[in-house]
Amino acid sequence: MDIFGWLGDLLNFFLITPLINLFVLLTTVTGSAGIAVILLTIIIRIVTFPLTVKQMHSTRMMAAMQPRMQEIQKKYKDPRRRSQEQMKLYREAGINPLGCISSMLLQFPILIALYRTFVLAVGEAPEALLELSGRLYDIPYLRTGLPLPADFLWLHLGRPDPFILPLLVAMTTYLLQKMSTMPAMDERARAQAQMMNFLMPLIFGYITITLPSGLGLYYVLSNVIGIAMQYIYVGGGPINWRAIVGLSQEPVLPRAMELRQKNIERANNFGRDEAEEPDEDETSAGAAVGSKQPNRPDSGSTTAAKRRRRRYNRGQR
Repeated sequence: MDIFGWLGDLLNFFLITPLINLFVLLTTVTGSAGIAVILLTIIIRIVTFPLTVKQMHSTRMMAAMQPRMQEIQKKYKDPRRRSQEQMKLYREAGINPLGCISSMLLQFPILIALYRTFVLAVGEAPEALLELSGRLYDIPYLRTGLPLPADFLWLHLGRPDPFILPLLVAMTTYLLQKMSTMPAMDERARAQAQMMNFLMPLIFGYITITLPSGLGLYYVLSNVIGIAMQYIYVGGGPINWRAIVGLSQEPVLPRAMELRQKNIERANNFGRDEAEEPDEDETSAGAAVGSKQPNRPDSGSTTAAKRRRRRYNRGQR
């Protein structure tokens, strides 16, 4: 069984073909492929909104829990035990580690599907229109707008743009990363974040040079929506432009540091007992003190205190 062929068939049936038909429909209704790309981007962002919010929350909580993770790595030398303790911490915090990348993983098949959409719908290959006709659903209205108009502003959506669009992709990717990166815990984390903030925009900008402009336009619009969501998620206020250009180590968004501290406090409360369990000497000493002071039945740890409180209440009856 050809697993790649099987996956390709699933991708075609559930993603590529529906996106092609949706794009053709939007272009036919609006009369502009560029407006269709804008509407398509908004629709995709709405559909993936729950995953995006989950990813932002998981990413911030994972960043806040790094001190706890470092404690576990130092305390447990056995990799298996260390992994068990880490998963236990995730469960207690209610965090799925895959939640940090779920939205990004979904973006890859979407980008592949959109690439095929623009190559077929507004591409210049002679066989593209023939294959496009075979992809359309049996709805007569979808064929009324063929061939689709491919020009939008200075772009031909089926051709690569050599300069302006790659620059916009790099700039919006950089700004989104700077806004979504939490303040680093230490110098090592700060250096890694700076490296990623520098490399990722360059990579995506370079790749855009070889792709249809429709895909680059989608990516820019998606980044702009992501920037707006990040601003709303963290909180309003004046943006720290000095941090954007690397002249300040403060967060780009004004409430990011406050949110980081709250997440750290929340993460530190997960997986910790409200009080340490006493050993036998401490328990017996506490019981002796409790016998002399009946008004303090709740001494000791939380669990032991509840048991002593129940015994004390039964004795009072």
